[in-house]
Amino acid sequence: MAGAVVVVLALVTACGDGDDDGATPSASPSASASPSPAPSGSTSATASPSASPTPSAPTSTSPATSLRSIPVYYVAESRSSFALYREFRTVPDVGGPVVSAVSAMTRLAPLDRDYTSPWRPARRVTATQRGAAITVDLSADAFSNGDVGSELAETALQQLVHTATAAAAQSGTPATTVTITRDGRAADVWGAVRIGSPMRRAPMADIQAHAWVTSPQEGEVRRAGTVTFAGFGTSFEATFGWVVRTSSGAEVARGSAMGGTGTGGFGSLSFTARLTPGTYTVTLSTDDPSGGAEGAGPATDDKTFTVR
Repeated sequence: MAGAVVVVLALVTACGDGDDDGATPSASPSASASPSPAPSGSTSATASPSASPTPSAPTSTSPATSLRSIPVYYVAESRSSFALYREFRTVPDVGGPVVSAVSAMTRLAPLDRDYTSPWRPARRVTATQRGAAITVDLSADAFSNGDVGSELAETALQQLVHTATAAAAQSGTPATTVTITRDGRAADVWGAVRIGSPMRRAPMADIQAHAWVTSPQEGEVRRAGTVTFAGFGTSFEATFGWVVRTSSGAEVARGSAMGGTGTGGFGSLSFTARLTPGTYTVTLSTDDPSGGAEGAGPATDDKTFTVR
């Protein structure tokens, strides 16, 4: 891109203050902000900040427009460490996919309650892209979660890098680096990491969950009969196990599916189960032939959904 594209989200207080994994997007309801006219060359929006100090409380305003199927990454514990998981969300359009996705990342609760985020709702987010380089600037309140520890802090930075680059790729302007700043400057954040230099996505095997249920998303509704599930990840000999249980915990279906390369390469997988109306949980697991003896056990992900 020859010129710079700048998008701004200014969340003002009452006082005046697609991605590379091949998974299918799924739209979900989410929070919103109300765009207002912006000067030429930029876009901006204003919204009331969340009343909750936690990152799980969405902004409660009415959007003029929304963006559907925007990739937003979250963090969860996996195999005694932290890993990234992604949800496709409908988010307020506050200036295009990148700034809207990053803003949503700081403000929207994940659909899956197993996921979390160390980010706090950002009063202001800006995103500038020059060619394959994105700069994201956040107000200091986005980092107001105290000392979260170095491992979670590093994962949170990758959470933003993945969210921004996924949104950029989806919009047709791929990016390879993201520079994160606080109030326009480099800074030490969360008492653990330094921001202000270009960052790339970490290797998938090091940062992304090794087992994702990508469809259905948490809380989705499916028709009774043959339900198709989709997943993504990497596993020993490319073999994953899956099980479907009722809300009472009774097992109704189980099987295995193939995906990835079995040598650290990630790939998609799918499987089906015949289900009657009810509430179910599907769990996807990597294969662990050692039974946990050689590490922290299998990576797992689960989703609760409804069949009607």
